[in-house]
Amino acid sequence: MQRAARSGVSLMMTQSGDTRQPAPAKDASQRQPLPDVPIDAAWFASQDCRNCGVPRTAAYCGVCGQKAAARLVWRDAWRETWDRLRYFESSSAKTLAKLILSPGRVAREYVLGRRASHMHPLKLLVALVAALLIVLAANRYFHVYDFSGRSGDVDRMASRVLAYGNWSFSLGIVAIFAAARAAFGRRLGYNAIELGVLAVYCQNLILAVIIVNLLPTLIWSDPGFVLWHKTASQYYLYAIKLVIVATAYCQFFLLDPRRDWLRLLAACLIYVGLSWLLLRAYALAIFWLVR
Repeated sequence: MQRAARSGVSLMMTQSGDTRQPAPAKDASQRQPLPDVPIDAAWFASQDCRNCGVPRTAAYCGVCGQKAAARLVWRDAWRETWDRLRYFESSSAKTLAKLILSPGRVAREYVLGRRASHMHPLKLLVALVAALLIVLAANRYFHVYDFSGRSGDVDRMASRVLAYGNWSFSLGIVAIFAAARAAFGRRLGYNAIELGVLAVYCQNLILAVIIVNLLPTLIWSDPGFVLWHKTASQYYLYAIKLVIVATAYCQFFLLDPRRDWLRLLAACLIYVGLSWLLLRAYALAIFWLVR
């Protein structure tokens, strides 16, 4: 009976010409240009979102997520800048803390869709690269070498080599990716982009370890100590990198070391070999550029 009544009402509305449909939601991607109006309190008092133009029903826009805009003053500008920096540092610190013990698990969770829980790998990479460059500039780590000052030509060539050499730390991403693809193929259905996520997260942790390793040279900048630090780092840093990569492979590909040890060993050997070859090729390319 109720269904028949509703059908009758619908038919009567159609016959009377009332065929109105609910108004479609305003598409935020079709934003209108901002009008040529002066900046005043009335403009910001409107309930329309000033980012996408959709009417707001709360402090934050339900479409784009932007907070209600207000006039920019010194206090608000400083507060917004501080909030963004604090959120960025908090997010990066939390992600790095998780990467210390679980680099492969973090990458796997990110690939499986848990994106809000972890900082974007490329954003974290840019932050760590910037931090590393600042540390290297502060301690002049690469400007201290055994033959410094013996020849003006050698010093000039060395300065040019070091200018290019600061970027060699990104080669690890290629080695981690290539070793994973060669040793594990499409295990668990990962594609190239998802393997890239693993490689970048691993390199992020490696860069963080390198930065921490360089901190003593900011305190003791004596050339003798720096040279000793370089010599010692050549031994334990490579071992730490290998442990990070092996752990990440186990967690990301859900390996059982007792059953999959041969494939894991092959992946680690490929990573070590490719890292060595890429670094040597990069060095030869730099010498060719500066000669």
